Amino acid sequence: MIATAAALVLGLQTMPAIPLAQPDSGPVKETWTLEYDIAILPYIEDYKRCLNYGNRVARGLPDFEEQHRADLPRCAKVEQESIAASVGTITRRGLIATYPADQIADTFYRLGQIHIERGRFIDDSFRQRMAIIEQYERTQMQNSESPHAANP
Repeated sequence: MIATAAALVLGLQTMPAIPLAQPDSGPVKETWTLEYDIAILPYIEDYKRCLNYGNRVARGLPDFEEQHRADLPRCAKVEQESIAASVGTITRRGLIATYPADQIADTFYRLGQIHIERGRFIDDSFRQRMAIIEQYERTQMQNSESPHAANP
């Protein structure tokens, strides 16, 4: 057992350095932070639930942003009811001066924008995958047309 450990240590000393992580050269990812009073969480959840229950169809096209955007008018009534209920709750708690109605409305607006961004992210991922597939297919086509690729 000691001989095995010694062989392993000696073997590791002669191995070349291998980078453990490569820097991400992809697009910069955006992070959204949304802060609100916990008392309005049920109304936030109602609106998010409405947005997320949309009927999405994967048709092989990058149109998820468009589908997510279509959820906003469909959920406009839920959004308005949620804003009104949130304002009522914050008012009853005596916090309307620190979390005014326009800020509450802005919170729901931002939820909608985040929802659209999720659709855009799906579209961007789809486009990237399609570009990789198309590049692979072009490479395969070039290799099959090459005179060196002919079967003997």
